[in-house]
Amino acid sequence: MSRKQWSLSSLFPCFLFAAFFCLPGILWGQKTGYRIEDDGRFVQFLNWEEQGNVLYYEVEIEKQTDELWEGALTGQTEDARFEFSLEPGIYRYRISAYDFLGRPGPVSAWIQFEILSARQPELLRFSPEVFYLYEGGIWAITLFGRNLAEGVDVFLEESQGGLIKPETVTVEPPWNEVRLTFNYGQLVNGRYAIRVMNPGGLTAEIQPFRISFRKPVDINVSMGYRPLVPLYGFINQLFGTVFFPAGAYGRLSVIPVKQPWGYVGFEIEPSWNYILAAKNGYDVQAQMPGAAIQGLYQRWFSNRAAALNFRIGGGVYPVLDYHLAFDSGNTESITVLIPALALGVSLQWFVKKPFFVEAGLNFSHFFTVDDPSPGYLRPFAGAGWQF
Repeated sequence: MSRKQWSLSSLFPCFLFAAFFCLPGILWGQKTGYRIEDDGRFVQFLNWEEQGNVLYYEVEIEKQTDELWEGALTGQTEDARFEFSLEPGIYRYRISAYDFLGRPGPVSAWIQFEILSARQPELLRFSPEVFYLYEGGIWAITLFGRNLAEGVDVFLEESQGGLIKPETVTVEPPWNEVRLTFNYGQLVNGRYAIRVMNPGGLTAEIQPFRISFRKPVDINVSMGYRPLVPLYGFINQLFGTVFFPAGAYGRLSVIPVKQPWGYVGFEIEPSWNYILAAKNGYDVQAQMPGAAIQGLYQRWFSNRAAALNFRIGGGVYPVLDYHLAFDSGNTESITVLIPALALGVSLQWFVKKPFFVEAGLNFSHFFTVDDPSPGYLRPFAGAGWQF
């Protein structure tokens, strides 16, 4: 014999709530449920599989009084469905089938259930009032209130309708405290209402709860190694080499925009490369310092320890002391100023905050009078510190 619980709203004592969940199927695979009418009345119902050669079904419901069972409701239905509304108490029911001659057929076993008064939850306060992203610790909220039933459903609801469901919800008697724990990767900055729903559909909420950044702006300072790899262009044909290994860069990143869809900022990036190409009887030598200003977009992984960085911008790269070096001496040096377009992508990983490492690939197209203009790949690897 199985026993289940229903609920009666304490706000509407004449309305009923029936929580028909997971009652075992009896004869004919019976299913149960409820609905709420427009006037707020709770209507319970039974469903079962249609049987052959059945004229109608009879449903008997009895209520327990002390240790006795008294008839509470008897009804007939030609469909394999029966609707009713009952007041709080302990009940049992069974279903009988009648054939086309009106003769009784199979009868189910008695199934026991209980109807309870629904509990209107009330939230008084919560702690902490904010989650600060990128900080260690246990991501947990403790709710304090009244009538927080076992099986209560809890979630964070953002003003635009976004929801964050906790990984665990723990309620302990006397039903006035709930502990919620979250996965760090679930958390998205914003303002939320904490909403609870007791079994039966009665709800309460409290706000605001914030998920925020303690730092409104990230500032990254980094430096590292960056060689130069010619791709195309007249100057590259003149040099006749495919790799210039000597090079370095520095980078200042300022990131003031932090949103769930990504972080946006800008960068100032000085760099230096040394150009040396060995020819038959002489060397081609030059230095290429430079600086670029770039827009930066960061897309963080769910662990918030690594991000993909995308860059686009432009800069100016002087070619200094360009000359040919012979054994007998050097030619007159030439200096030119070259504007360039820069694109880049990289992977940034915080080994241990605020220290990070970064590796990626930049592409630069130089706008020169030569035809065709040159283009370079600039792979890099470095490390930095976030302030």
